[in-house]
Amino acid sequence: MNARFVRVPALLILSVAFSACGDAEKATPSTPEAMYARAQELLKPNVEGQSSDFAGAMQLLTSAAEGGLLQAQLDLGGIYLEGGKGVTADPAIAREWFTRAAGQGSAEAEFYLGYLLYNGLGCVADKAAAAAHWRKAASAGIGEAQYRLAHLLLLVPSTQAEGLELLCKAAAAEAPKLAAQAACDLGNIYAKGQAGVAVDMTQAAEWYARAARGGNARAQLVYAIMLISGDPVPQDTERGLAMLRLSAGQDNPQAIALLVNLLRNSDDAEAHEEEADAWSKRLETLRVK
Repeated sequence: MNARFVRVPALLILSVAFSACGDAEKATPSTPEAMYARAQELLKPNVEGQSSDFAGAMQLLTSAAEGGLLQAQLDLGGIYLEGGKGVTADPAIAREWFTRAAGQGSAEAEFYLGYLLYNGLGCVADKAAAAAHWRKAASAGIGEAQYRLAHLLLLVPSTQAEGLELLCKAAAAEAPKLAAQAACDLGNIYAKGQAGVAVDMTQAAEWYARAARGGNARAQLVYAIMLISGDPVPQDTERGLAMLRLSAGQDNPQAIALLVNLLRNSDDAEAHEEEADAWSKRLETLRVK
């Protein structure tokens, strides 16, 4: 499971993207909500071009989180998980804030706790405990949790059916990249007859097509081959080449190599000579990297 779909909390994004300054003349906020709002103000663009007061924002954010504001706890967890803007990454502290947020029923916090436990960040790695947190997040509809829990369940014969069900749910997630990766994984499962299912190339093609439409480069390559060969879908060379170009456009070396070979060996190879040369040079550049 190589794909990583961790989302960065909104406040952390703001801290990197914007420069701002606080208004010292404003009264000190007294409620967690007001503290959080002031922290955001310290990170908004400033017309006078002054630098942001990230340290001040962190103080207010910490006070808001200690006061029980859920979003502040999630933001602090994300900030200490990723680090940056003068804050040293500290997974142990991140876990503390995510634990508090999870105590308030946050499914997003449950996902992050599972992520920390699975990878042994700020704690001893514990896949069983990670799965327990991901199950809570998955039940609440968190796509990343559904995806990661699915792959854990697929490793055990007795839970493979549940894993497939969760992977199907992840393939319908709102996050396009995640959904496409899940669909591609399902294509692989049916193509290879894994996770307790029989080989079913028709089903595999359907999942690869879905993943390809979602922008997954690997699925675009596989589905392109299916279209060009006419197996197991009706042959459509032009559509297959178009799909292959999409995969090659994402710098997929296999797709580029295949595209160059097909163009140079086509009936009208001379007409495609310039394109084939361009793709060949791109492949050489990738290999140098």
